[in-house]
Amino acid sequence: MHWEVIPENFGFLMKGLAMTFQLAVLSITGSMVLGTLLGITRHLKIPVISLVTAAYIESVRSIPLILFIFFIHFGFLPYIMGAQSSFFASSCLALVVFTSAYIAEIIRSGLGSIEKEHVDAAVSLGLTGFQRMKYIILPIAVQRMVPALVSQFIALIKDTSLASTIGLIELTRAGEIVYERTYHEFEILVFIAFVYFTVCFSLSRLSRLLEPGYFAASDNNEVLC
Repeated sequence: MHWEVIPENFGFLMKGLAMTFQLAVLSITGSMVLGTLLGITRHLKIPVISLVTAAYIESVRSIPLILFIFFIHFGFLPYIMGAQSSFFASSCLALVVFTSAYIAEIIRSGLGSIEKEHVDAAVSLGLTGFQRMKYIILPIAVQRMVPALVSQFIALIKDTSLASTIGLIELTRAGEIVYERTYHEFEILVFIAFVYFTVCFSLSRLSRLLEPGYFAASDNNEVLC
């Protein structure tokens, strides 16, 4: 084993990790905004617009992410811009388009899970449709959607590794460069896997803490003890 290869190339690997975080944060933000708009549109069942939204969501979910990355980088953006786009811009756009379709379905399901009694109570109080959505429906739905959203964001963080296929030097590509130069594939791959595990497991635990009733259950367990 040659574990010294990791501290020797630690700075370069951390630059790759920083690029992974930057790509993930921007993609999560963009996909959350677009996915929320798409999800609300489907939930409201607006004529024609809802059909177009549904077609977009189903089409995107039926195509592998790696094809989106290739198509956007080598086809769509060069066609629109008249020149090759940056690896980062192509990867970010592909992740936003792809992930927003899944987030839209999470949003739609969350909004659809609200019991009719809550809506009827809001109507009886004289709240407008916007007020019902803002003060009643969204707060309850968001709490229920958090675990699924965090799971989707964890998947997105892992999907950033596919950006290496077009040349973006994120964590996975940085690792490839190191082991292609040093011939110590095992050590580098173990380190990269450990980094991904640490990040994703931390988010998974965060999701657990944000689940509805978690703190109440914890308090009850303490009382029982």
